[in-house]
Parts: sequence; structure tokens; C-alpha cells
Amino acid sequence: MKKTKTRKLAIAATAIATVVVAGCIGCSPTTQQASDATQQQDTTVVKKSLGEWVSTYPLEGDSYMQSRMAHTYEAFAGACTMAFGAEDAPVACASCHARDDFNAEYAEKGESILADNARDHQMEWSNCTNCHVGDPGEGVVKGGNAYGDATSASAKDLFPESDYVCGQCHAMFPGTAYMEDANKGIDQYKYGYDPDSMLKAMKEYWSQNNVTSTDIAAGMVGVPYYDPEIDTVLYLTDACTAVEMFQNSTHQNMGLTCTDCHMPKATSSDGTEYTSHNMTVSPLENPDAIEKCLTCHKAQGIDGADAMVSFVKGKMADLGARQEQTKQKLASFHDALAAAVASSSKDQATLDAAKDAYNTANVYYLFQLATTDEGEKTAGEMAAMNGAECNELLDKANALIDDAMASLA
Repeated sequence: MKKTKTRKLAIAATAIATVVVAGCIGCSPTTQQASDATQQQDTTVVKKSLGEWVSTYPLEGDSYMQSRMAHTYEAFAGACTMAFGAEDAPVACASCHARDDFNAEYAEKGESILADNARDHQMEWSNCTNCHVGDPGEGVVKGGNAYGDATSASAKDLFPESDYVCGQCHAMFPGTAYMEDANKGIDQYKYGYDPDSMLKAMKEYWSQNNVTSTDIAAGMVGVPYYDPEIDTVLYLTDACTAVEMFQNSTHQNMGLTCTDCHMPKATSSDGTEYTSHNMTVSPLENPDAIEKCLTCHKAQGIDGADAMVSFVKGKMADLGARQEQTKQKLASFHDALAAAVASSSKDQATLDAAKDAYNTANVYYLFQLATTDEGEKTAGEMAAMNGAECNELLDKANALIDDAMASLA
């Protein structure tokens, strides 16, 4: 791992009233002017290093250091070895993994950095300032990054702040293509955060900015690409939709937020309560998170941590089985549609309807899947997030597939 360095970030100084100087322009500065100049210099702050955060907030810091996020550069470089080779990961990935440093460089240099490799930039790949403004003790949390600002202008209005701070990374990101000057007009949430609304926004934008090759989708999330076998542009093809799927879920409607389960309250050995910052461990592997679950689920007759884990894994297994069935049906549908396109055996109206059905069914299926750090889909992962929505989307996908397959038979 390359050595990182602390970057100095300047924040805007408080506006200082202009002093109108009467008389000789050679007069010495007044005491007030000197004081104002000193205050302006004092507003320059140094972003704390990760080590400083940990030493200042040891309980939160120590738990954070147990998370994968704290070691994301090593993990990230390893995960990218197969996809990119060694550490040749796109610097755009630093949008999440080194957000503040990425934002600063992007603001300074623009889209020219998007073609760079991550190893070409000295960025601190994980820091508490990804979520906190100033010290955590101030209780101020922030959300958003350069990608979100450029592509998802409606997000901050749609999502609660408590969710959006997580959604700055755990949401649909359209990819590098949308950071280029030519593509900054899109707002993927302009009609809403459900898959139909996001599909509408994507189609609307790309109908005016035609996709001509598959290169635009390489390694990126949500960027459409052309599938020549079925002569169709596909959308939302690698959904990372945790924050979207959590909206209107049973748990959210109960007043819970992402952090209630993924960053539960914990108690140190000396009895001090603090918020665990090991947010990358599964709640099923976190005893404090399980205790949080049991505060409600005990009323359902679930007695103890083992029973709670078994209950959730059972829900995940059921959902995973349904996901696999839909995945196989989609594959069969793709084969049938490709054959119909190749043979021209159906009229154009029937083919167009089938293509649209495949596109939409594929979006429904992908939207309710979870994405791991390695980009792998995990069967049933979203059952606890919003199992009802997952099953509804699978129902809608299956209905579209069945009708379209009948039209092609």
C-alpha cells in the first residue's frame, strides 16, 4: 500500500465587512483590520488523519478499525486485481473510498482525472470525514459526493438525511460516463427512486444520448449498454440499491434507520455506551445488532440470538430460491428473444414489446439484489432490508416474462 498524506482543506471564511478608509491611503492598518486578517487565517483547518480520529474517539475509532472500510485500500486493490490488474483501479472509485480527497481533486482538475489510475493519486482512502462534518461530538453528519452532485440532484430531497449519509455510496451510481461534461444533465431520481421511475429517467436521457458500444458500461454501475443479441439497450444493469430499497420498508416505517442495525449501540468493558462504527460486519454477526432485533422480534416468539439468526437466514433462503427461479426464467427469455431477433420470425410490434418486457423485467430483478464489496450478488441478502418489496418486484418480473414468452411462442 502506498503511503498517504494528509491534505489541507480550506473552508470559506466568515464574510468580513469592507473598511472604507478615509484620508491618506498610506495609513497603517487599523487594529480591527489586523484582527480581521488574523481571524481569516485562523479559519484554515487541517483534515484529521485516520489515526488522529481513532486516538480522539477510541471506542468509536477502535470499532471502526475492525471494519473493512478502515482497510478499504488494501481490500479494494485486492478485489480489483482480477478486474483491473494490480492497483490499476480507476480513480473514480475513490469517489466513495476516498470521498473528500476525490472531491477536492475533481473540483480542482475536473473530469480529466477520471481516466487516471488510483495509484496515481495520493488519497487517504478512508476517513471519518466521509460522514462527519467536524468532530463527531458535534452531532453533524453529512452526505453526498461529486458523483451524487453531478448525477442525482434530487437525492437529498427524496431521502431522509439519516439514510442519505449511507446512500452517498450505497445507492445507484451511474458511473464515470455521467461525470463527463457531455453527460452531466441527467438526474436519475427526477421521477422518484423506485425502479420504474429510475428506468423512465434513464430512458429519457439516453434517448437523446445514444449508446453506441458496450465500452461505456465496463466496470460501472447503472450505465446502460447495448445487447446485440436481442438488439436492445439495457438499463440499471448493475444495481446497488440499498438506500432505495430501504425506503417504505417495514423497518423504516417503524422509525429505524440504516445505522440502527449496521451501527448499533454498544457498551465497553467499563460500562460506557457508544455507537459501534464497525458498519461493514453483517448484523447477523454482531451481537449488539442481534439484541436490537430482539427488542421487537421477541414478541414473535423468537427467543435468543441463535433463533434470531435462524429466522433471518430462513427468510434469506426463501428469497434466494425465488431469485434463482426468476434468474433462470430471464435466461430462457433472453434465449427466446435472441432467436426471434435472429430469425425475424415475429412482426416488429411483437418484437418491440418483448424487448421492452425483457428490459423492464431485468431491471426489476436486478434492483432487488444486493451487491457485495467484490461486486458479487448475494442470494436473499435484501430479505431483511425490504423482503416485501423484493417479492413484489420478482412477481412483476415473472409476470412480464410469462406474457412475453407466450407472445414469442
